[in-house]
Amino acid sequence: MASKTPTLPPQIEIFRAGTHTADNGTQHTFTAADVVGMVSAYDPAVHEAPLCVGHPQDNKPAYGWVKSLAVAPSGTLVMDTHNIAPAFAEAVNSKAFKKRSASFYPPNHPQNPKQGSWYLRHVAFLGAQPPAIKGLADFSEADSGAAEDGCINFSEPIFNPPPPKEETMEIEELKKKLAAAEADKAKLEADKAAEAAKAKASFDQLAQFKEAQRNERIASFTSFCEKSNVKPTEKAAAVAVLAVLADMDAPVSFSEGNATKTVSPVEFVKGLIGALPDPVQFGEQMGGSGGNSGGIDGLTDKQLDQVIKNYAESKNMTYNDAHAAIAGGASFTFKA
Repeated sequence: MASKTPTLPPQIEIFRAGTHTADNGTQHTFTAADVVGMVSAYDPAVHEAPLCVGHPQDNKPAYGWVKSLAVAPSGTLVMDTHNIAPAFAEAVNSKAFKKRSASFYPPNHPQNPKQGSWYLRHVAFLGAQPPAIKGLADFSEADSGAAEDGCINFSEPIFNPPPPKEETMEIEELKKKLAAAEADKAKLEADKAAEAAKAKASFDQLAQFKEAQRNERIASFTSFCEKSNVKPTEKAAAVAVLAVLADMDAPVSFSEGNATKTVSPVEFVKGLIGALPDPVQFGEQMGGSGGNSGGIDGLTDKQLDQVIKNYAESKNMTYNDAHAAIAGGASFTFKA
């Protein structure tokens, strides 16, 4: 059974009410109403806060996104996430990042999408670097850079020492691994798209080939019926029947004497059509070599067919136009 794609647990704590010192040394006091306002203002359709490593100035790269915010029963601001990079989720759940901190647009910041309320800009994941807001619980399942002008990051008081060099190197190495995983994912998606396009092109080419073959068969059936004893009024139907039978792959088998004969449906029906006798003559046949310029009542179907063909050839018109002209009273000459 395929393993489940790693992800992050729900309801991760990221902030709480109180007085907190930002990275730039300024202090800000947040009430419970302010925290509720953060939840009400958050709209992923307007600005979806990314999950980052440290506090990047441009919010990039993003290893996941904040799907929604809520206020926990304890009054803490919590988040649910989605579209998490699997490698990032594995790193977080393996305790590479035990802490996280929030970056906000102040209420009157020019880039704040919801003026008048604190708006979540991104959530940063930190290694051994402690967040400014103490007391947030570690994940139940897993147990930085400069801020954009005017934005407030709550990650580490400025008087604390920077993280050890070894830790910084580990974070950079993890970033490289995450970037490589995202590149592999993008390449896989591009390869899938290319395969799908190739398959569609092959399908379209096959469909065009089949359509060309069908048109050739119909032209062949039309020519066959024109030369047969099929009545003019039934030739179109005969061609349509032959076209349908041509799409049937199963042959027809039948006993003939002591042997079994197998033919395709098309060839069997063409044999029946080719064996049709001359049409029965209705009306008195015209004799002699005299011409007929007064009507078609005395002609058999076969004679009428020949008259129409001769007339069409002499007038340089189609069979149907010649038939219509003769039926409308056009003069013609028939020789028995």
